[in-house]
Amino acid sequence: MRIRPYKPCDGDLIAGWLKDEKIFNMWCAGKYAYPMTSEQLNERYDSARDNPCEYMFTAIDDDGTPVGYFLLRNADWEAQSVHMGFIVIDAAKRGKGFGKQMLTMAKKYCFEILGMKRITLGVFHINPRAIDCYESAGFIPYATEDEPFIFNGREWKVIDMECVCRDE
Repeated sequence: MRIRPYKPCDGDLIAGWLKDEKIFNMWCAGKYAYPMTSEQLNERYDSARDNPCEYMFTAIDDDGTPVGYFLLRNADWEAQSVHMGFIVIDAAKRGKGFGKQMLTMAKKYCFEILGMKRITLGVFHINPRAIDCYESAGFIPYATEDEPFIFNGREWKVIDMECVCRDE
C-alpha cells in the first residue's frame, strides 16, 4: 500500500464506498449531504487545494487501485498538530489490515514530512471496529465531546483520540 494526494478521478470510487446511510454518517457526521457523490469530494478538493492547512489523500494498493481515503485538516504549524478525518477503507477491504496500514503511513507523513508532533481524530462510540483500528495504529482516547451527534433519534458520542510523536 501507498498513500498519494487525492485526485478528482478517485471521487466516484470513494463515494461508492459510502452507500449505506449509517456508515456514511459515521464517516462524516453530517458534514456532507447523503448520498455521497464525487462532486462533493471534488468540491472539498477544490477548497483544500488552496488551503495550506488541509490535505486529501488516497491510499492505493500495489496495482494503484484506491483502497482508502483520509483528510488532514486544521494543521497548526505553531502547535505542530493536525487533525485527521473522513477516514474510510473500501468495504471489500475492511477487516484485512488496510486501515491500520493506511493510518501508519499517514502518521509517518505527518511526523516525518509535515513535522507534526500530534495527530488527533474523532470517532463515534458506536464504531468499535474503527476504535480498535485506531488503537492498533497507536491512537489513544483523551476526551469525549459534550455535544453528541444525533442520527435517527440516537445519540452518538464523539471520542477524541490522539497519537503523539515519540522522538527517539
